[in-house]
This record gives sequence, structure tokens and C-alpha cells, in this order.
Amino acid sequence: MNQHVNDVKYLGWVMESVLVAVFENYELSSMTLKYRRQCSQSDALQSMCSPTSCTAKLEKEAEVEVNGAGCSYTAGSQTSIPDLAKCVPPHLQFTHLLRLQVDGAEILQGKTQWRLKKSKHLH
Repeated sequence: MNQHVNDVKYLGWVMESVLVAVFENYELSSMTLKYRRQCSQSDALQSMCSPTSCTAKLEKEAEVEVNGAGCSYTAGSQTSIPDLAKCVPPHLQFTHLLRLQVDGAEILQGKTQWRLKKSKHLH
């Protein structure tokens, strides 16, 4: 009624910036969100995500390099995600930011933690 966005929509926007490879190989184990201000349905937002774990570097539309293990994944390469799972760390952490596109005002800050899916653990 008041044209403000509800919490579920914010969660969706936060998750949009996470790589598909993370969703395929990890499950969300925790999430912390800090709301800074409201936004309306007509606002254009930027959803950003950056790794905070020192064991992995994940960049959108780029490579995944894991802790100097010589393992990488490039979009469109022959390396499959299950092969990548053999050299990824058991936990990942990301920092998230939603901000207004027009002036960069922060809407939400967040942190997510991910654990390797049980089917991806090496035996």
C-alpha cells in the first residue's frame, strides 16, 4: 500500500549477486542483514557481493582461483563445476551491499556464510 519494498524482495536482490557456482556447490548456512533505509518499488538498485573469506577469490563473470591450489574456473571453459568442487574450501563468506543506483545511498548491508554441500565433500 505504501509502495515500499518488503523484506523478501531484499533477500532476492542480495542473492542475485552470488555466483551460480556458489549455489551449485554450497548451501547457505547463515545470513545477517542490516537495513539502512527503505526503498520504493520504482527505485533502481545495485546489488553487490564480494568475498570476505581469505581462502577463495570469486569474481562475477571471471575466474575462480582457490588458495593457490592451481584450480580455476572460467565461464565457458571446459572445467566443470563438479571438478572445481574438489579444490574449493569447505566454507565461504561474502559481504553484500544494496544501494541506490542514482546516488549510491546504502539500502542494506549483509553477510552470508556458505558451507560445501554434503554431496560435494571429498571422501
